[in-house]
Amino acid sequence: MFNVKKKIVKDYRNIIILILLLAVFFSIGKMIFNNNTFAATFSLGQYADFVNSQSFQQDKHEAFLHKAISHVFPIGGAKEGNSPLTAMKGMYTSVVKSVFFVDLKNPYTFIKPQFPVMDLYHDVLAMELENNNGESDSEVTSSKNIDFEELKSKVDEEDETKLKQDLDDLGESGEGVYIPDTEEVLDSLNNAGSLSLENVKLPSKIKFEKNDKPQILIYHTHGTESYKPASEGNYHTLRKEFTVITIGEIITKELEKQGFNVLHDTTYHDYPSYNGSYTRSLSTAKEILKKNPSIKVILDIHRDGYDNIEVNPNRENIIRNNQTVINNETMTKFQFVIGSETPNRGEVETFAKFVKTVSDYKYTGFSKAVLVKPYGKFNQYLVDHYALLELGSNANTIEEAKKAAVYFADVFGEALKYITE
Repeated sequence: MFNVKKKIVKDYRNIIILILLLAVFFSIGKMIFNNNTFAATFSLGQYADFVNSQSFQQDKHEAFLHKAISHVFPIGGAKEGNSPLTAMKGMYTSVVKSVFFVDLKNPYTFIKPQFPVMDLYHDVLAMELENNNGESDSEVTSSKNIDFEELKSKVDEEDETKLKQDLDDLGESGEGVYIPDTEEVLDSLNNAGSLSLENVKLPSKIKFEKNDKPQILIYHTHGTESYKPASEGNYHTLRKEFTVITIGEIITKELEKQGFNVLHDTTYHDYPSYNGSYTRSLSTAKEILKKNPSIKVILDIHRDGYDNIEVNPNRENIIRNNQTVINNETMTKFQFVIGSETPNRGEVETFAKFVKTVSDYKYTGFSKAVLVKPYGKFNQYLVDHYALLELGSNANTIEEAKKAAVYFADVFGEALKYITE
C-alpha cells in the first residue's frame, strides 16, 4: 500500500515537472520570437508584386489559406533579423514541429487538426495544380473561377491601379455574359435588301481628318495567340504567320482598300511574360495616340482560346460553334468583348452592337453575340470607338481565320462609313 502511494506521488511529481518544463519551453519561445506571429503575412504593397510573379498561380490557394487563418488569429507579422537568436529560432521551430507536428511559419499546419475539412480542400487544390503541370503561363492564368473582388480587396490604393491592369489578363479569360439582340436590332434587318437604321441606337459620329494621317489603330495585347497548326506553347507562338498579327495585317490592307488610313502596330505585349500584357499594351497605345491624335478608332485583335482543345470532350461542338460558311467558304466567326469596368462602357457597347448589326445584315451568323466580361477595362477607355475583337479561336485553322479577316474588314469598314461625318 505504501509503495502504491509512493508511485502515485511520483507520477504526480513527473506530471508537474513536465508541465513546468513545457511552460519554460514555451516561455523561451515567446521570448525568442518576441510575440511575433505563427506566420508572416503579406503586406499590402507586397501583395501586388506577388500577384504579378510567375509563382502566383501555384501559390494562390495556399496564400488564400494563409490570409484566412491570419484573419481568424490576428497576430502581428514576423520578420527574421540578423540577431544571434536566429539560430535558436530555427532550432526552436524544428523542435516544435517534431513534437507537435506544427510548422510555426505555416499556419495551415496549426489549424488543420482543428478543421479537417481544410485538409480535404487543400488536397483537392493540390490535385488541380498537378493537373495543370506542363501548361504555359497563359494557360495557367486562364482560370475561370478567379475571385477578382477577393484579390482587389487585399491591395492598398497605391497599388490598385497597376494590379487592376494586370488583372485584365485574368479578366479576359473569365466567364462572361452575352448580350442578346434587341427587337430594335432585329427589326432593322428587313427583307427588302437594305439596312434600316431607324430603330438602331447609333454610336457617336466620327470626324476623320481628310489627310494622310492615321485614322484607325490596330494592335495586339496578346500578339502570340495562334491558330492551328501552330499549337506550341498552348497555341502561343512567335511565328507570326500563324498568329493574330497576320490577321491584323489582312484587316489593315482590306480597310486601306476602302480608303481608311490604318496604323498597324505589331509589338508583342505578352512575350516573354503573359502577366502584365494589358499594362504594356496600354503604354504602347497611349504613346501612339500621343503622336497621332488623328486616330479615332482602335482595334485590339485577339482570338478566343480553349484549354486542352485537342482532348476536350466538347471539341467537335466547339469547332462547329466557331465556324460559319459565307459564299461557300468555311471560316471563323468573330465576337466583340466588353470590359464591364471601363468607364465608357455604354459607348463601347453601343459601338460593338452597331457593328454586329451591320454584320448580321450582310452575313447572317458571322458574328457571335457581344460578350461582357465580369471584370476588366481592357484599355477600352482610350477612345469610345474601341473594339476588342476575338476572331475565331484555337479550335480554328489559320486559313479559316484569314478568310474571316477579309469579311470582317468588309463589315467594319461599312459600319464606320455609316457613322462618319
